[in-house]
Amino acid sequence: MTVRAAMARDGFATLGRLFPGPLVRKMARDVRRRHDSGELRARALVRDVAGRYAAVVPFEGPFLDPRFYGNARLHAALGSVLGRDYCIGSLETVIAEPGAYRQHLHIDGPIRFAPYRGDLSRLPPYAATLYVPLCDVTEENGPTALWAGSHKTALLPRPPGDAAIRRRFREVRMAGRLGEAFLFDYRIFHRGMPNHTREPRPILALVFTRSWYRDPNIAEVSHGVQIGARALAKVPERLRRLFMLAPAARRTVWR
Repeated sequence: MTVRAAMARDGFATLGRLFPGPLVRKMARDVRRRHDSGELRARALVRDVAGRYAAVVPFEGPFLDPRFYGNARLHAALGSVLGRDYCIGSLETVIAEPGAYRQHLHIDGPIRFAPYRGDLSRLPPYAATLYVPLCDVTEENGPTALWAGSHKTALLPRPPGDAAIRRRFREVRMAGRLGEAFLFDYRIFHRGMPNHTREPRPILALVFTRSWYRDPNIAEVSHGVQIGARALAKVPERLRRLFMLAPAARRTVWR
C-alpha cells in the first residue's frame, strides 16, 4: 500500500528507517543532553501531561543536516499527502519521564473554523507529523497508541467520544527501534502510554503543514520553527521554503 493510501485509510503510515544511523544517534544525544541539563523542560511548551513534556528543538547541530529535514523519501511521501505547498510547522521532542502514565485521548492541533459548524470530515490532510523514536520504544517505556481510521471523525460536527473511538477503531502502537519513522495525520486520535522504566523516553516530532495552516497550540505560546539567520543561510536554496514560518525567514518591510 502506498503512503498516500495508508494515510487516507488509516491516518498513519510506517516509513521505516529514513535517516542514517549515525545522524539519528547524534540527534538522540543532543536531545538527551538538553533534557539532562534541564534546558528542554525550562523551555517546554507543555510541562506536564501525564508525566511527559513537549519542547521545541532548534534547527542547529544535527538538526540542521539536510539529510534530516530535506530527506528525499520523506518529501516524496509528504507531497503525496499534503500536495506541493507545505512547510515545516514545528520541530519538537516529547519526553515521557519514568513513571509517566496513560495520556488522555486527543488529536493534535485542532483546526478552528469558528463560524463554520458543518461537516469537515472530508477535508484533505492539512498537517502531518513525522514521529521518530530517539531510543528503542517498547511496550514498557511508553509507545504512542493510535486509533486507525479515527482521523475521519475528528472534524465531524459532533466528534465521537473516547469510548466510541476505542470501540469503533483498531488500536495500533507505534513501538519501534531507534530511528524507525512513522507519519501520521494531525487529526488522528492518539495518546501516550505509560513509561514503566527508569529511563526517559524521547521521541522527535517533525510537523509539516500546508502553508496556510497555523497550529493554535504552538502559535499562541511560541515559534514552532526556531532557526537563526546564520543557520538559515546554510539551508540549501531549494529547501529554504520549508522554513517560511521561522521569524528569521521574514522579509523586512519597515525600517
